Amino acid sequence: MSKGISKIIVYACAVLISLFAVSPFLWMILTSLKPQAEIYSTPLTYLPKELHWEGYKGMLNPHADDSANFMKWFGNTAFVSLLTTVFSLIISAFGGYAMSRFGFRGRMSLGYIILLTQMLPGSLLIIPLYLIMKDYNLLNSHLGLVIAYTTFAVPFCTWMLKGYFDSVSQSIDEAASVDGANRFTTFIRILLPLTLPGLVVTGIFSFLTSWNEFMFAQTFISDYDKWTLSVGIASFQGQYVVNWDYLMAGSVITTLPIVIAFWLLQKHLVSGMTAGAVK
Repeated sequence: MSKGISKIIVYACAVLISLFAVSPFLWMILTSLKPQAEIYSTPLTYLPKELHWEGYKGMLNPHADDSANFMKWFGNTAFVSLLTTVFSLIISAFGGYAMSRFGFRGRMSLGYIILLTQMLPGSLLIIPLYLIMKDYNLLNSHLGLVIAYTTFAVPFCTWMLKGYFDSVSQSIDEAASVDGANRFTTFIRILLPLTLPGLVVTGIFSFLTSWNEFMFAQTFISDYDKWTLSVGIASFQGQYVVNWDYLMAGSVITTLPIVIAFWLLQKHLVSGMTAGAVK
């Protein structure tokens, strides 16, 4: 088989896989532009016969009740996600640095324990976390949600950042020490900038962990005004009726911040996914 034909086959497979991956998002966008009658009509139509913006108007119109609720949920989700990302990065950066640079006894065992905690499913921990939140009066509060999300993000982020710190030669630490820098200064001013791609990757992971999470938000938050987007959008699905135009429009708007974040940080994201893979 010639080299040209091989390239064509590879590109064709890549296009097909990309279309398969993008198809759910395209379907979500197209469905958000259809009226309810067309969504339920048979035979099924893929493209909307005419653009129907009622779902988006209901979400974004400042005078609509649904819009007021949606924007409140959006703000709650952004607050919880950003706070979770900040806490996770701070804790995991210090933890990853300590595991990479300090040769204390039991370091590898601690690393395996941290990795093991990441393998525990959320459904296994939801009851213990609920009881802890109840004892500390953190139920129905965004702070409790941030703590719960951080506990799930930190193990993975710590393990990932350890790999990035391992990829930075310790001779850099020694050179900084000769110049009079202490460990904290070396960590803040030298190592963190060098591991910026890793921080971006772990930051995106922490952000997505809390932005998309549903189970904890539904269990720990009871007030309607404190809901996050995942719980709020799920409320559009009633027992007998599903407002598909509202549900899909809300899903599209919810996805936009993630798409924008990936687009802005894709350079660091691609390099960060491989930078810490080898020492």
